[in-house]
Formats: sequence, structure tokens, C-alpha cells
Amino acid sequence: MNKKIIVIFMLYFVVSPIFAAKNTDLSELEKYKDKYKELAGKKGSSASGKIDEITVEPPKSRFIDTSPKTASPEDKRHVLVHMKLANRHFSKKNYEKAIEEVNTVFERDPANSGGHFMSAVIAGRKKDYKTAWYHINIAKEKDSGNAKIDDFIKKLKTVSTEPDYTEWISGIYNGIQTNAADRTFDLLEKLLSDECTQNITKVESSDYTKESNNCSLEVIFKARDQFDSDKIVSLLKKNNRAGVDAVESSNKNLKVKLTYKQIKSEKTDAKSISNINDFINDLMEALPEVAISNTDEGEPKDGVQEIIYEVSSREFSSLNQFTRKLSPYATKYILQSMELAYIPGSQSTIWKAKIKVLFKV
Repeated sequence: MNKKIIVIFMLYFVVSPIFAAKNTDLSELEKYKDKYKELAGKKGSSASGKIDEITVEPPKSRFIDTSPKTASPEDKRHVLVHMKLANRHFSKKNYEKAIEEVNTVFERDPANSGGHFMSAVIAGRKKDYKTAWYHINIAKEKDSGNAKIDDFIKKLKTVSTEPDYTEWISGIYNGIQTNAADRTFDLLEKLLSDECTQNITKVESSDYTKESNNCSLEVIFKARDQFDSDKIVSLLKKNNRAGVDAVESSNKNLKVKLTYKQIKSEKTDAKSISNINDFINDLMEALPEVAISNTDEGEPKDGVQEIIYEVSSREFSSLNQFTRKLSPYATKYILQSMELAYIPGSQSTIWKAKIKVLFKV
């Protein structure tokens, strides 16, 4: 039997148990790569002492699961219990506690219509009409025949004009977009969940450019195999009503300019953070499916700390959760680049991204 085949066969059984654990720290994966490459070299050495190289082609595509998601019995119990608690607090007008419980519901069921309806009513009573419109539109989408929702919308229109520009993207429930970066990541999450993007293997984006009350950026999509650039542009236009312009297009590369209306590229009301490392460590514990392999920190300047994170995750939605949790503390964050890669010793793919964050300190 060919020596390379023997080596690869052995590696499969040596390496696979390491990656069977659910919460594998992806930041450690590169260490295994060198370790097992060395092992392979020893096993594949020829009589002359030369080491046979094991080469792995980079992935050309990824699997996108489009099957309907069903809630587990545990998730259903979780939602039922916390919605009952939310209703109890709401009836006592303890709105802060009610929102806490609703947010707990959203952790398992982010599109829960009852939770969004309650959030809209509470926001309306607090005269936070922007938040009220955000939640009631999601509730309406999920429960269009609910007369109570229709009645609330009629009342809301008497005190607030319905926004003509949505602050959310259908199917993506990460909260109100407070800056251009939030919108960019939501757009990419929506786009990359579509099967037409399975051959995209690299994404790059520019910094944001101010244009009057709008802002824009350029995003480049690359592939090692062909993809339907027209379909991708169409999907982006459907979900970003402000503007999508194809700058350059071929069957393996696409550059688009995204324009956002009435949304800022930088936040002036970002919360200051005293210890970024502790914050990120807590965030990693809350998001075990995301791993940081490296950081590049600049010197704080004018109350802003710039850090570039190298982050890995199987799904882009997990990267979006990571950035959304740090978004309140960042004046701006940018997806500099992201590339599809294999987990060493496996045929499973991950996204390896570089994300620049400007924290307020």
C-alpha cells in the first residue's frame, strides 16, 4: 500500500478523537497541525531520509444546512417557563424583570412572537418608539393574523410614524442595528445562509466611507470554484434596500459597494470598558463555538483602543453573535477578511476571520 495512504489512514484515527469534543478550542488546532505533520513525516520517511509532504487542498465549498429548524423539548420547556415569568412580571408592571425574562426566551427562540409583542408594548409605554417598531414588525411577521398585534400597530401609528427603513433583516434576530457594522454582519449572515454562496471561500471588506447622511463600504467575495454573482447581488439588494452596486464581477470574484441610509459608521454613544481582556474572556465562555487564536493590540489613543482579533468559528452566525455582544462597547468594528479553512485532521470547515475592533476605553 502507498506510504502516503497509510499515513493519512493512521492520522484519521489518531486525530479524529481530538476533534470529537463538542467544545474544542479552535485556537489550539494549529498546534495539532504541526504535531501530526511531524508524526506523518516520520511514518512516511523514505530510505534516503527525505520526508514525504502531506498536502491538503484548501476547501472549495462548504455544506449549508437549509433544513427547517425544530425546537428540542428542552428548548420548548425553557421558552414556556420564561414566558410565564415574563408575563407575571409584566402584569405587575415590573418591566425591567419582564424584559430580562423575554431576553432569556430569545436565547432559545429569537423569533418568538409573544416575546417580541411584549417587548414592543413595554417600549411603547416607555415612549421608545424606535424599539417598539422593531419588535412589533417581527411579531407581525411571525403572527400576521393576531388582532392584538394589529390593534397595537394602529395605536403606535397615532404617536409615531412607522420607519420607512427597517432596522433588521428578515430571519436575522440580533437586535436593533445601531451602526453600519451591525448591518454589515447581519447582511452577511443572511447571505451566507443561502445555498448559492456555498462556493464562496473568502470575504474581504473595506473601511466605511461617510456620504452625507449615509455611509458605504466595499465587500469582495472570492471563490476557488464558480458561483452565481448575479444571484448574490440580487439577494443583497433584497435585504439591503439602501443600495447595492456591483463594481466588478466574474464567475469567481465579486466586488460590491453597499450603501446604508440613516445609519452611522461610528457610534458616539459607545459604552466605555475598563478591562477588555476580562470582558473577552467572559465572552468566550458564553460562546464556546467561537475561538480567538491571536490578537494584535495598538496603543490607546483619544479614548479608543484598537484591537485586531483572529477569530475562528464553524458558522458565520456565531461570529455575528461575538461581534454583537461587543458592539455596545465599540465605536466601530470591521470584518477585514475571512477565509474558509479545514480544521487540521478533519474534513470539517471553519471560517477564520480577522476583525478589527475600536473599543471605547
